[in-house]
Amino acid sequence: MKKHIIATLVAAATLSSAQAESLLEVYQLAKANDPTLRAAQAQYRAQEEQVTVTRGNLFPSISFQGNLGYSNTDTGSNSYDVTNNSLGVQMNYPIYSAALDYGVKAVELGLDAQKVQLDNAQETLTLATLEEYFDVLIKQAALENVTAQVKSTQSQLDRVKNQYDVGMVSITDLQDAQAAYDAIRVSELSARADLRYAQETLNQRVGKAITSIPKLADNYPISTENLASTDELIQKALRNNKDLLGANYQVTIANNNVDISKASGRTPTVTLTGGITRAETMDSNNPQSPEGDALQTSIGVNVTIPLYSGGAIDANVRQATATANAAEEQYAAAVQQIELGIRNLVAQLNTTAAQVTAQKQLIKSRESALEATQAGYDVGTRNLVELLTAQSNLFDAKTTYEQLRYRFVVTKLNLMELTGELNDAAVADLNKWL
Repeated sequence: MKKHIIATLVAAATLSSAQAESLLEVYQLAKANDPTLRAAQAQYRAQEEQVTVTRGNLFPSISFQGNLGYSNTDTGSNSYDVTNNSLGVQMNYPIYSAALDYGVKAVELGLDAQKVQLDNAQETLTLATLEEYFDVLIKQAALENVTAQVKSTQSQLDRVKNQYDVGMVSITDLQDAQAAYDAIRVSELSARADLRYAQETLNQRVGKAITSIPKLADNYPISTENLASTDELIQKALRNNKDLLGANYQVTIANNNVDISKASGRTPTVTLTGGITRAETMDSNNPQSPEGDALQTSIGVNVTIPLYSGGAIDANVRQATATANAAEEQYAAAVQQIELGIRNLVAQLNTTAAQVTAQKQLIKSRESALEATQAGYDVGTRNLVELLTAQSNLFDAKTTYEQLRYRFVVTKLNLMELTGELNDAAVADLNKWL
């Protein structure tokens, strides 16, 4: 009974360790482990505090001042001691400052832009994680096919060896079978190395060893029938693409900087000032500084009007305007790149979908060709090289078929990233097909 329990526990532990990590689990691990995303989050928090700091300049600033002093005057014939102390409160309140208002707007725009950068960092992480995940599946499928080909070629080699031992085939057939086996073994070693590298890349992304991941369901729809039109996709990108949103914020910030330059050099600044100070003179034996208290209050308005600064004012405005023009052109260039990227990805999706359909038919054709070649080899009308070639062609077709299916998914993910739709919900939806 005890042995049975131990065996059951060992089996349960084995099953647990071999349990595949879902795409959603891998994605959550990647988000928790990515330093770039954490850096973007910290930068966003820092910008939030910068907004608070800058907005504080719109409110009154109040300061406290205190002084305690002692003096001794010795005239030779007389010595005088005086103790002075004072307490005061000063206040400055910017009543009007266009430059300050635009400065607050600048940091608020900076916060919005930082939020876009944070979203962009997360979307970039999402795409990178999914691409690495599916790269593992691609390499895994390739290894499975080449391993099956190794077994098939090994079986064929064993059969030829037996036939050679009884004189049914020539040494040439045996050498051809051995050469085919050796070649596919080399391919197997390469496939294992490729898979290992893909796994290590994904492991580094998530911060732990991922030993098993689920495959894409056979019934995943490889079709573009429900895909929006290219123009609709471009309109989505103009609204949601994080790179475009970031570039658009740069245009807005640059135009606001033009306003700041104009306001700083051409508009007055009005500040309300005030204060109250209490001064006390103590322990004085100097008739020139009698003991007593004094209370002083003040209130005033300071107006600063910029008049001339050696041409720097106009130069600053021209410089800010040129920077804004550059930002607008960079936005226009980004729009062109996004439009081109969407058109290319849509074309790739259509091509890949057609290739998957054609490749599926090719597999059937090569299965039929292998059966015919095997039958011909059995009766002596086809030779061993032709049989091995037919086997290799079938396995190659199966490998290409799996690669095309995964390529379709990855291309679709890239398209979703361009249109700004690659989010947690999209990952969860894709996870259902694995």
